[in-house]
Amino acid sequence: MDIRQLKTFVEVARVRSFSKAAESLFLTQPTVSNHVQSLEKEFDTILINRLSKGLTLTDAGQLLYQNALDIINTYETARYQLDSYKGKVEGHLEISASSVPRKHLLPILIHSFLEKYPDVSFSISDKDSRQVIEEILIGDTDFGFVGALYKTRNLAYIPVMEDNLVLISPEDFFPDHENLMSISLDMIVDYPFIFREEGSGTRESVRLSMESKGFNLERLKTVAWIEDVEAIKRMVALGVGLSFISEKDIDCGDIVEGRRYKVLRLDDLDLSRKFYLVHHKSRQLSPIGESFKSSVKSLV
Repeated sequence: MDIRQLKTFVEVARVRSFSKAAESLFLTQPTVSNHVQSLEKEFDTILINRLSKGLTLTDAGQLLYQNALDIINTYETARYQLDSYKGKVEGHLEISASSVPRKHLLPILIHSFLEKYPDVSFSISDKDSRQVIEEILIGDTDFGFVGALYKTRNLAYIPVMEDNLVLISPEDFFPDHENLMSISLDMIVDYPFIFREEGSGTRESVRLSMESKGFNLERLKTVAWIEDVEAIKRMVALGVGLSFISEKDIDCGDIVEGRRYKVLRLDDLDLSRKFYLVHHKSRQLSPIGESFKSSVKSLV
């Protein structure tokens, strides 16, 4: 078995396409097909269902995929240790992160890491917290950063940053209240709301906090579900509705067509939260991933 064949198979399984795998691996499509066929011949089984609508893994392919991740990481660990012994560490690290840690934490962490390992490169994917978790569980990424705990025995969480959510309001809502003043939960139930998409850590934190007070999030009138925080702030400033965002995303100088938004706090809700580095408990991290995790733990 050739490690290159395993890497090719893993990439095909990840992107569900021979042509896309060939492009990302800088190989020809016939070479990618030959690598997969060689593995199927060696194991005497079909690993990939080749369907007109796309590719899926067979049961045998799914079994090999899970083991191949560990085999490749073990191989990369050996290479990493040898490179370290020779005084050079290089490679590429893919990170999935929800919006707040991606904007406010990762730049600091990556800067610190590159000072020690300047030959490492990064790709950062913008995912909501649930998407990050799903990618880790199926093996598409080693680890990520999330803003909510999704309970499963297969995941390990490391706290990396604290945060608070605040309520933002159009200027003409709550006319007797100025920036940073507190209001009660009962005061907001009749107003329209803009929420982050389902799966975001922000939405999950608000839901759990409200449920702890016996309040169902569905009672609120939601007029839009939006992924982008900047778009949410613009819509609030224009008077569309209220929303919850991280206090780290607040810029009280934001002006949209001559209008600002107000920042309010809810007295009866605990909207503090933590962000976490999350990884699979039983799956070995890549060596660079392990070093990055250690670097993160040393800084937080």
